Amino acid sequence: MQTFSFNHRSINSKLIVIILVFVCAPLLILGYIWYERSTSTIEHNAVQYSQYLLKQTNEYLDFYLNDLEKATVPFLSKPEVQSFLKLDSKSTDRYDKYVLTDKIQNEAFGDILEGRSDIYGISLINQNGLQVNNYIHVSDFLNMNEIKGRNIQLWEEADQLDSYQILNIDFIHSTPVLTIVRKVYDKNTYANTGLLVVNLRLNQIANIINEVTLSHFDNVWIVNKQNKIIYHPDTEQLGQTFTYERKNEQQQEPQFFINRSSVLNTLQVYDHSPESNWTMVATVPMRNVMHELISLRNSTMWIGLLLIGVALLFVGGFSLSVTYSLTGLQKLMKKAQLGDLNIKKTKPPRIHKEDEISDLYDSFYSMTSELNRLMAAVQYSKMKESELELKNRESELQAMQSQINPHFLYNTLEIINSYAIIENQMMISRMTTSLADMFRYNVGNTKTIVTLQEEIQQIKSYLDIQKERFEDLSVVFDIDDSEISHVLTARLTLQPIIENAFIHGYEDYELKPNFIGIYGVKEASHYNVYIVDQGKGMNEKTKAVFNTSFENNEDPPSANKTTKRIGLINVHKRISANFGYSYGLHINQSNERGTVIQIILPFDHVHNKKEA
Repeated sequence: MQTFSFNHRSINSKLIVIILVFVCAPLLILGYIWYERSTSTIEHNAVQYSQYLLKQTNEYLDFYLNDLEKATVPFLSKPEVQSFLKLDSKSTDRYDKYVLTDKIQNEAFGDILEGRSDIYGISLINQNGLQVNNYIHVSDFLNMNEIKGRNIQLWEEADQLDSYQILNIDFIHSTPVLTIVRKVYDKNTYANTGLLVVNLRLNQIANIINEVTLSHFDNVWIVNKQNKIIYHPDTEQLGQTFTYERKNEQQQEPQFFINRSSVLNTLQVYDHSPESNWTMVATVPMRNVMHELISLRNSTMWIGLLLIGVALLFVGGFSLSVTYSLTGLQKLMKKAQLGDLNIKKTKPPRIHKEDEISDLYDSFYSMTSELNRLMAAVQYSKMKESELELKNRESELQAMQSQINPHFLYNTLEIINSYAIIENQMMISRMTTSLADMFRYNVGNTKTIVTLQEEIQQIKSYLDIQKERFEDLSVVFDIDDSEISHVLTARLTLQPIIENAFIHGYEDYELKPNFIGIYGVKEASHYNVYIVDQGKGMNEKTKAVFNTSFENNEDPPSANKTTKRIGLINVHKRISANFGYSYGLHINQSNERGTVIQIILPFDHVHNKKEA
């Protein structure tokens, strides 16, 4: 029984084995691993993007619900509302009751309903069962008795409700609405004496969802904490119980689930909002979110396979041409070995026209031609020539025959074989390398000292953005542009102070920012900048602590340290470090009427002297 021996195989067999074992098999294994991992990575990225998109939608929805909640806050403190809470149908004059309810309908409710097409209707019910309703935006016929009866039922259940709560989905005249209730408290006794009921259309929620997710998800719906569907594109699903898909029973809060049981894999993504206690659910076929990446992956794979195939064909063809040429030369050498030196000249393939293979053929034909000449000379030489002449010819013949010494030919063939293998590996290596993309980050302005003019220009851009966010925001600049180009300051001086005004002066007290003032006053030895807001400031103790810290150029005492307004300390220290302890911040005013922060800055005296 014959055993396989690599050394005893032909060059063709060796090349085929080498290509299969060291090229094709590794490529197939690596290709399979790459295919599986790339598919997993693409799927992971698709899930992450879907989760990000759903989370962003939830954040927009939270912002919308918070805005709606804030819109009802001023309503509670209106005098007519507080008066209505005390009304009694028996003891109150009918005319006074009519005037009060009409004022609430047209003015108090009007402030909430103005410009809000998302509110279907609004009702106010007091502890005595009296109601004021405004459904002016509804063009269809409404059964107000049904609405009033439902409001009375809500008042009876008021003890079980939160101060502000979004209830389940409801239908009014076949229109799906979300019912939102807010308890109304007496300003003096703080007792719950009424209930504000808002019926919210689903159109604005649908707009928010469609604006962000319509082009990505097939369906998006919202589930409340009781697992009831409160929004769904299909109105028949509203109010139905939703069951979460989980990878296993131990998973408490699933974030996504891929249904692989169907022919078309479907991704279901969940995102829970702690603020609204709602969970947003979205579904989309995996091929929709992975289509472009899969197409790119497949295109890259096929292009790579094509290039590798072309390379293998080229290398294999080249290797076969080498072995074919060597096999032909081997047959010619066997003829010469048998004494047939009358060999017809043939050329190796054109690919070897000017390389070592061609040189071997030329050397072989030169050798056989010379052997023919010598043998003819020996045969036709005169028998009478001297023995010395015959020996000389024999020596010359032996010298020519030494050119086809077997060791010489064997070493030459090994060199050619090694050369072909080495060339093959380098080409494949070059075909299978790739270059990764790198991100560069832009580097901004790194100057430590800037002019006040540069800071003002930067803060104008910042405030322009804030004015887009807050429509009622008024910004006043009272600064002489010819002076601020000569006033020096530390980079990023104004923005931390103004950000403190927005966050701690307005937003911490749930106030809408309405005013920011920036004033400049030139003094003999310095320049004053005043930052003014109309929010609610800090108490006198905190103000004194900060001013003491500014004067001593040190952090507040550990007992008074807080993350709030830490930007003020940072700004003060940077100004003092760059220009001296006589420059920095001082809080001139901070109370219920607003805050005034003074920034003391130096002049560019060199610049002033040049101008003088």
